[in-house]
Amino acid sequence: MSILKKIYEYKIDFVSNQKEIISQSKIESKLNITNINFPFFEKLNHQNSQISIIGEIKKSSPSLGKFTKENINLIDFAKAYEDNNISCISVLTDEKFFNGKIEDLIEIRKKVQLPILRKDFIVDDYQIYESKLIGADCILIILSMLSQDDADRFAELASELKMDSIIEVHDYDELQRAKFMNSNMIGINNRNLNNFVTNLDTTINLSQHLDNCDKLIISESGFHSKSDISKIYTTTGISNYLIGEFLMKSDNLPKHIEELLN
Repeated sequence: MSILKKIYEYKIDFVSNQKEIISQSKIESKLNITNINFPFFEKLNHQNSQISIIGEIKKSSPSLGKFTKENINLIDFAKAYEDNNISCISVLTDEKFFNGKIEDLIEIRKKVQLPILRKDFIVDDYQIYESKLIGADCILIILSMLSQDDADRFAELASELKMDSIIEVHDYDELQRAKFMNSNMIGINNRNLNNFVTNLDTTINLSQHLDNCDKLIISESGFHSKSDISKIYTTTGISNYLIGEFLMKSDNLPKHIEELLN
């Protein structure tokens, strides 16, 4: 069984258990749907002529295990991102595979004024209502693990709740599906979620099929230096990058962010 399949099955069970703790109707009753905190797409689109980074907050990953100290202060990381010209923040909230929790996003939302992506494995409408409640401005919809009907419904619901969504793709077929969905953004993940192998050529290869695509494109994963960004930018013109591991492991975050942006 692939890692992605394991994650999907776990997440279905997890969400089912969450519904027993707090029902979807209860979450919906608490929502202020008219409230738009910090529009995610709008921020990136405004900066689309320059290099923009979505800085990720995460403690571990299935492929690398834990790569941060147990006592790491995620709020300090988020503030450092904000202070050093990171455009948006991505917060991992998956518990089992990424050692995250929704409370991380809730606390970061209180302290920073940047748009926040809730990065998780969305498999149920429940999680989208929950994302709105905890202060997320954007959700991730991973086509590799969803039927088209579910993916379309999730994107529509996010829009109804006045949240942005990133449609994540890994291959040509998923890219073609994403082009017609109700979202302004497509994320090309350079990491294959079935085996977690990373290859920047994924973005380069798929960028050749973006003719007449009016969506904002984000290249995700596998960036460890300015040369990695330069490789994608000079080849494809894509200027938006989601970067996690490299920043989370940095021993000099302001310096490394400056190097990536300049």
